[in-house]
Amino acid sequence: MDHEFRPLTADDMDQLLDVRSVAYRPVEDRETAAEHLTWRMPYSLGAFRGGRLRSVTFMVPFGALLGGRQVRIGGLTGVATAPEARRGGLVAQQLRRWFADLREDGIGWSAEHPFEPTFYAKLGYQTVLNGHTLEMTPERLRASAGVTLAGDTGAEPVESASPAMSATFGAYAKRFSFALTRDDDIKDHWSFTFRRPWEHVAHFGYELEDAYAVVSVEDPPVDPSRATLKVRDMAYSSPAGRRRLFAFLAAFERQVDRVRLHLPPGDPIALDRASYQTVHAPELQVRIVDLRAALSVLPWQEDASLTIRVVDKDCPWNDGTFDVELSGAGGATVTGSRSSDPDAALDVRALAALVTGAATPESLLADGWAEGSVAKLRPLGRALAGHPVFKTHNDHF
Repeated sequence: MDHEFRPLTADDMDQLLDVRSVAYRPVEDRETAAEHLTWRMPYSLGAFRGGRLRSVTFMVPFGALLGGRQVRIGGLTGVATAPEARRGGLVAQQLRRWFADLREDGIGWSAEHPFEPTFYAKLGYQTVLNGHTLEMTPERLRASAGVTLAGDTGAEPVESASPAMSATFGAYAKRFSFALTRDDDIKDHWSFTFRRPWEHVAHFGYELEDAYAVVSVEDPPVDPSRATLKVRDMAYSSPAGRRRLFAFLAAFERQVDRVRLHLPPGDPIALDRASYQTVHAPELQVRIVDLRAALSVLPWQEDASLTIRVVDKDCPWNDGTFDVELSGAGGATVTGSRSSDPDAALDVRALAALVTGAATPESLLADGWAEGSVAKLRPLGRALAGHPVFKTHNDHF
């Protein structure tokens, strides 16, 4: 019997909760879980057999920033398959349908946080660098931030996001690529920032001039004396705001044993501490689902022309040889080519690594991940110069 693929409806909620219970962990509060999942239902795709839900995926068209421009990306989330239906290719079949839908909607990129990166690598997703998650003592944080404990930081407690906080986040996020805009009218991003639906206690929000932080103090069950200040979300919009923010976090010295926070690439604290204090954090993977749309939305550092051969077994519209014209701020034009001698050849994952700055043309060729001209590939690797990949863990799909 073949599977039926269709979006889920409210009538499928019980089956969805059952599949999630066996795929992740038992759902204890089904009513709260159903409330959390309701907003996702329009972006769902289920695989049914004999009327029973066997596998489900969600692809949400989140607003995001890419190279300084506002775009939509497909956020893959909530992938779950019943044990009896695993290893049957259901997720791959669903994703191919999603890729076609995203292309139809003019969306060129998808992103996700994998449970296992090699699983999604088989479907064209590429792991990219996404800042640094560090855990260190407040003393080390204070030393690397160059702040002191003296004086009032001016932090004011808040229970929800203010217009000033939203503006601060907007100024902070526009520096990066794949950061969510939080203004897409799809998900109540700020409400989730302060409290997830399944959490019993809200996080603490603090607003400062040109900065804010949303934090919690958590005690490990084996040793309550070793409390950790976990920074769920933070942003700043000026150097002075950054100093106030880190002075505020350092003020938890003698109250907590550790501070855990996610920092963007190039942050001075990360440069100091990444080799010593990096801890496990969710990976970020991205995929080019439509080559034309993916490249056309990006600003380019220079005008350039090249012909590339791209291999993509899951998106046939990406699989082929293309003439690419990069025109600076004007974006890119991608057209099918009849050339039998392209300037370079690479698969869609290598192309994503190149365009996002996760790998250089030199490393792609040296590692056997691409063939051809380094000089011709080099302009593709400069697309996000000045806007490195950084998607805060708070905006985990």
